[in-house]
Amino acid sequence: MPNKIITVIKREYTTRVKSKGFIVSLFLMPVLMCGLVVLSSFLAIMEHRTKEMRKLAVIDETGEIFTEMQAAIAGHSTFQRKGELLYQLHEEDATTEEARATLRERVNTKDLYAYLEIPKDVFTNGEVRFYARTATNFEIQSAFRRIISDIVRDKRFAESGYSQSEVSRLMRSVRFNAYAVKSSKGKDGGIEVETPLETGARLGLGYLLVFVLYMFVIIYANSIMRSVLEEKTTRIVEVIISSIKPHQLLLGKLIGVCSVCLTMFAIWVIFGVLLVMNIKPLLGIFGIDSLPLQLIGVIETIKASSAEVLTYFFVYFVIGFFMYSTLYAVVGAICSSEEEAQQTGVPLTMLIVVPFILMFQLFRIPDSTLSVLLSHVPFFSPILMFMRINVLMPPLWEILLNILLMCVTVLLVTLVSGKIYRVGILMYGKRPTLRQLWQWARY
Repeated sequence: MPNKIITVIKREYTTRVKSKGFIVSLFLMPVLMCGLVVLSSFLAIMEHRTKEMRKLAVIDETGEIFTEMQAAIAGHSTFQRKGELLYQLHEEDATTEEARATLRERVNTKDLYAYLEIPKDVFTNGEVRFYARTATNFEIQSAFRRIISDIVRDKRFAESGYSQSEVSRLMRSVRFNAYAVKSSKGKDGGIEVETPLETGARLGLGYLLVFVLYMFVIIYANSIMRSVLEEKTTRIVEVIISSIKPHQLLLGKLIGVCSVCLTMFAIWVIFGVLLVMNIKPLLGIFGIDSLPLQLIGVIETIKASSAEVLTYFFVYFVIGFFMYSTLYAVVGAICSSEEEAQQTGVPLTMLIVVPFILMFQLFRIPDSTLSVLLSHVPFFSPILMFMRINVLMPPLWEILLNILLMCVTVLLVTLVSGKIYRVGILMYGKRPTLRQLWQWARY
């Protein structure tokens, strides 16, 4: 590699690694990810933290459900906190539309939290209506649905001559566990299966890595675009290319910034490995003898699959980073302002966002024709193919073919983008049209 490219790599690498932003991101991103988990858990229990008594009115036209519903709510964890009931039910005799309109007015003025309408034909029609200022408290709605459904179901069985104990015995659920059949064989020569715990741990690790890949590409590809744009608008690039060729400058930038990403990720991996290796002494500091068996199983699963998963992550991250970042660098080269670059970069951002969104649907059917075809689209592969590897390992030949397609795509993108970059960094004024870009690419 020419010394000039190495010089650019060192400059891009050391400038970013020594910056305060890198140090902050190194510690802040794991904290933010953990914080999001804690925040979501906190928001989930916030409903139960309030000490305000919420009043609910019930219009029970059957005359048979309200009393049992009160008793069920008194022992239901959704409606109480630390043994204190947070929801107060009272029955309303609102048989006219005017009376119901009054209840809706009370809900609107927050005198009532909500009210329920239980019609006479609930045992046959099965419809109950819930009115509140917002219909987004799905936890409360689900709890009411289950309680009323249980009461109605028991009364239906009672009318048919079944006792409470018989109903409980007949309605007892079965345990359902899903096991993934592996393609590899075990020590005894038989086909191995993967437990639900192992599947969940492996998918959790895969999803975390996909999220890291997505965030790093978005953040650092935009960083390259802004760096190119800054050098162009300040005309520093005119001095730089007097001593180095444009394509060498571009390659040095890409390798340098990619090395920054891998450095940050390597630090996280090393920290994670050290944490797992010393988990028992660390627990002893806090007076904890051992971890729950389920958590131990999760750690063992991650340890067993991490080497293979991290290898594929490295391959897809590096290829994907070069593929996207090269295009972002071109955007910075052909634009003359930050606002113009942001507008031009929207289609490129969609190339990353679209597969990330599709991932949540396609991971349920990773071997479907649609999933396979989309995972082999080079600009979707870094996310979708990596998702397939974590969910259902494709044949090795398919993975190698996919990597080859991406490498060819990176080569073509780099050749075309390098020519556009060479001309664009010295052009000022109006943004070039697609026809002009095509002409630059042919120079």
